[in-house]
Amino acid sequence: MASKVCLVLNRKAANRPVVEEAVKHVRSGGIELRVRIPWDKEDASRVIEEALADGAERIIAGGGDGTVNTVANVLVGDGKERPRAAMGVLPLGTANDFAHGCGLPCDDLKQCLEIACVSPAHEIDVGCVNGRYFVNVASGGFGAEITATTPAPLKKALGGGAYAIMGLIKALGVKPYEGRLLVPGQEPAEGNMVFMAVGNNRLAGGGFEVAPKARLDDGMLDLAVVSDGPAADVARLAAEVKMPENPDNRFLHYRQLSEFTIESTRDLHFNLDGEPMLERKLEFSVLPKHLGVVF
Repeated sequence: MASKVCLVLNRKAANRPVVEEAVKHVRSGGIELRVRIPWDKEDASRVIEEALADGAERIIAGGGDGTVNTVANVLVGDGKERPRAAMGVLPLGTANDFAHGCGLPCDDLKQCLEIACVSPAHEIDVGCVNGRYFVNVASGGFGAEITATTPAPLKKALGGGAYAIMGLIKALGVKPYEGRLLVPGQEPAEGNMVFMAVGNNRLAGGGFEVAPKARLDDGMLDLAVVSDGPAADVARLAAEVKMPENPDNRFLHYRQLSEFTIESTRDLHFNLDGEPMLERKLEFSVLPKHLGVVF
């Protein structure tokens, strides 16, 4: 049993009765669980740092993927040393993609919190882009642009699957991003894209397998890129989604890499575990088996 456990709760979820029930459940089993409710993201970093200074051996992210990202970034710090404390997850967000990708029973918060408190930690990779860390998925292009700039009703229309994605791309007249992929030791690959995902884990966008081959401990990041094509070829894209690594794919390109750079000719909207970014150059790398995560 972990001796010093701190649950850092997203303020929006703190008053949910199911959360109170889960906390009572683990405490009734003899677990000494401290609960902290930061005021905002900046305050969350302070709370986590204070818990670590007080000797916390396990920090539980109580919230969605954004809360998970905040906890992971504080624990990893400058990335030079492996964190002493492990991270647990109490999935309280809308999508909970990281928790689902880890196989946590997201519909049973009591069990999730118990797992976070007492189960052994697994060493997982940590993705890095431009000095910021992520444990789940970094996505860019059309999907991230929708997230950053579009009202909620249109976001809901995005849905899943190649037909919905390409249909909206054509209906909205989305302009592809032009740029190139730089991989050490290889010739630059130039082209365009309307959507891309860099997966340390498999799921994003509410349960969609954007990086189906991704594993949390393989020392690689999975890069999936959808390039622009005629609307008449949407059926081909739908077929390619089922075979991401097929070398004959025309629109969906999938690679596993430990280090690479993406350069765009214009500002590229990017979403990092739910946190927005806007960059023209994205430098990716991975810290292999760097963070202990409980699942």
